[in-house]
Amino acid sequence: MEFERDLQRLVEANMEEMLGGVRFLATEYSTGPVHRGRIDSLGLDEDGSPVLIEYKRTSSESVLAQGLFYLSWLVENRSEFEALVDATTADR
Repeated sequence: MEFERDLQRLVEANMEEMLGGVRFLATEYSTGPVHRGRIDSLGLDEDGSPVLIEYKRTSSESVLAQGLFYLSWLVENRSEFEALVDATTADR
Protein backbone atom coordinates (compact mmCIF):
# COMPACT_ATOMS: atom_id res chain seq x y z
CA MET A 1 0.00 0.00 0.00
CA GLU A 2 2.81 2.44 0.82
CA PHE A 3 4.45 1.71 -2.56
CA GLU A 4 1.21 2.64 -4.33
CA ARG A 5 0.91 5.87 -2.32
CA ASP A 6 4.51 6.87 -3.09
CA LEU A 7 3.97 6.17 -6.79
CA GLN A 8 0.74 8.18 -6.71
CA ARG A 9 2.48 11.21 -5.18
CA LEU A 10 5.27 11.02 -7.76
CA VAL A 11 2.88 10.78 -10.72
CA GLU A 12 0.59 13.54 -9.46
CA ALA A 13 3.49 15.92 -8.85
CA ASN A 14 4.82 15.32 -12.38
CA MET A 15 1.73 14.33 -14.33
CA GLU A 16 2.09 16.76 -17.25
CA GLU A 17 5.69 15.73 -17.87
CA MET A 18 5.22 12.00 -17.30
CA LEU A 19 1.96 11.58 -19.21
CA GLY A 20 2.50 13.93 -22.12
CA GLY A 21 0.36 16.92 -21.26
CA VAL A 22 -2.18 15.34 -18.93
CA ARG A 23 -3.11 18.02 -16.41
CA PHE A 24 -3.61 16.95 -12.79
CA LEU A 25 -7.11 17.69 -11.43
CA ALA A 26 -7.63 15.79 -8.18
CA THR A 27 -6.38 13.09 -5.87
CA GLU A 28 -8.58 10.49 -4.16
CA TYR A 29 -11.64 11.98 -5.87
CA SER A 30 -14.86 10.71 -4.29
CA THR A 31 -17.49 9.25 -6.58
CA GLY A 32 -20.18 10.03 -4.03
CA PRO A 33 -22.63 8.07 -1.91
CA VAL A 34 -24.10 5.98 -4.76
CA HIS A 35 -20.85 4.68 -6.30
CA ARG A 36 -18.89 4.96 -3.03
CA GLY A 37 -15.49 4.88 -4.63
CA ARG A 38 -12.38 7.02 -4.86
CA ILE A 39 -10.49 7.67 -8.07
CA ASP A 40 -6.79 7.63 -7.14
CA SER A 41 -5.75 10.36 -9.60
CA LEU A 42 -7.92 12.33 -11.96
CA GLY A 43 -6.55 14.32 -14.88
CA LEU A 44 -7.49 15.98 -18.13
CA ASP A 45 -5.70 15.34 -21.42
CA GLU A 46 -4.92 17.93 -24.08
CA ASP A 47 -8.15 17.09 -25.94
CA GLY A 48 -10.29 17.69 -22.83
CA SER A 49 -10.90 14.01 -22.11
CA PRO A 50 -10.80 12.68 -18.56
CA VAL A 51 -7.85 10.53 -17.48
CA LEU A 52 -8.41 8.20 -14.54
CA ILE A 53 -5.43 6.54 -12.89
CA GLU A 54 -5.58 3.69 -10.40
CA TYR A 55 -2.40 2.45 -8.77
CA LYS A 56 -2.19 -1.31 -8.22
CA ARG A 57 0.76 -3.40 -7.18
CA THR A 58 -0.82 -6.59 -8.45
CA SER A 59 -2.95 -7.43 -11.46
CA SER A 60 -6.41 -8.93 -11.34
CA GLU A 61 -9.68 -8.87 -13.22
CA SER A 62 -11.12 -6.56 -10.58
CA VAL A 63 -8.92 -3.72 -11.88
CA LEU A 64 -10.79 -3.73 -15.19
CA ALA A 65 -14.13 -3.83 -13.36
CA GLN A 66 -13.04 -0.87 -11.25
CA GLY A 67 -12.13 1.10 -14.38
CA LEU A 68 -15.52 0.37 -15.93
CA PHE A 69 -17.19 1.39 -12.68
CA TYR A 70 -15.43 4.77 -12.80
CA LEU A 71 -16.30 5.19 -16.49
CA SER A 72 -19.94 4.65 -15.55
CA TRP A 73 -19.60 7.30 -12.85
CA LEU A 74 -18.13 9.76 -15.38
CA VAL A 75 -20.99 9.20 -17.81
CA GLU A 76 -23.60 9.66 -15.08
CA ASN A 77 -21.86 12.69 -13.52
CA ARG A 78 -20.55 14.61 -16.48
CA SER A 79 -21.64 17.97 -15.08
CA GLU A 80 -19.75 17.32 -11.83
CA PHE A 81 -16.60 16.50 -13.77
CA GLU A 82 -17.02 19.61 -15.94
CA ALA A 83 -17.43 21.74 -12.80
CA LEU A 84 -14.18 20.27 -11.42
CA VAL A 85 -12.39 21.12 -14.67
CA ASP A 86 -13.81 24.66 -14.59
CA ALA A 87 -12.74 25.12 -10.96
CA THR A 88 -9.19 23.96 -11.59
CA THR A 89 -8.95 26.03 -14.76
CA ALA A 90 -9.93 29.14 -12.81
CA ASP A 91 -7.04 28.46 -10.40
CA ARG A 92 -4.48 28.47 -13.23
